[in-house]
Amino acid sequence: MCSTESRSGGKRRRSAWGTDANATLDRVAAFFTRVWAVIWQAGVSFDREAGTRQAAQLSFYLLLTLPALLLLAVWILSNIFNEPGIREDLISEIVANLPLTEVEGRQEVTDFLDGLTSGAGSLGIITAAILLYSSSSTVGAMRHAVVTANENGTDGPPFPKNKGLDIVITLVTLPITLLLVALSISRPLANAVDDSRLLSDLASVFGGPLAIGLLGLALLSWMFWVLNPGRSDWLSVLIGATAATLLVTLVAFGLSAWFELSGGGSAVYGFLAAFIGVLLFLNLASMAIVYGAHVAAAIRSKPWVPAG
Repeated sequence: MCSTESRSGGKRRRSAWGTDANATLDRVAAFFTRVWAVIWQAGVSFDREAGTRQAAQLSFYLLLTLPALLLLAVWILSNIFNEPGIREDLISEIVANLPLTEVEGRQEVTDFLDGLTSGAGSLGIITAAILLYSSSSTVGAMRHAVVTANENGTDGPPFPKNKGLDIVITLVTLPITLLLVALSISRPLANAVDDSRLLSDLASVFGGPLAIGLLGLALLSWMFWVLNPGRSDWLSVLIGATAATLLVTLVAFGLSAWFELSGGGSAVYGFLAAFIGVLLFLNLASMAIVYGAHVAAAIRSKPWVPAG
């Protein structure tokens, strides 16, 4: 460090790069002050608006709509790629991404999903439309969480307009999710296009954990933006979605480590341990998503700015 004379005659510390060290420290301190203000404001809002109850509602609808979403996914992918093994690969991909590495009952989950989707490839248009309507309930639960997190207390659209928007949002997000699933299960995709080298390379790149995380970030950003009843800017929704994505990732790794070390309680619950693990993951992940919505709202409210 070196020092220079200030205009008032005092000395200011300067770093080795010639920058004002005090000013740099002030900027760093201001940054962390803003970060803490957002974390605190989001936590207070999360508690005030019963965020755990919102998360329980979201996880409940996720669990209820999983069969409908799975049937839709099998129906769409089967008709696109015309590959007999796509159902098994899709189920394997879902089970592989659950944080249940050492839990007994994993096979029971696989058998349950296999029986659920048996014959899904032959669904009709009317049945698919009914499944789409049912699947939009998750978006509705997500909408309620985002609306209650809104910093201005703005209400969302009334029924039936809100249900129509939920269906449209489901229609927009489902193809993107299915695209990632198709790239993740590379065997049926490669077979469908005669082992195309290009698509095999795409599957290896975009089917990895990083790509899944980035897609999750994009989907949450989109949903935080479109479901917010007030004005939104992309910076706030991106920060909120980033916080939610990181927390969901932390939950997944944390539960995986816990199940690996403890066996996930399989000695006590037997084959039910896997289902209990799925419920626990959905609830904690939903809490992370709801908290992310409150982070986005806190960014918009600027809690670091003094009142008045």
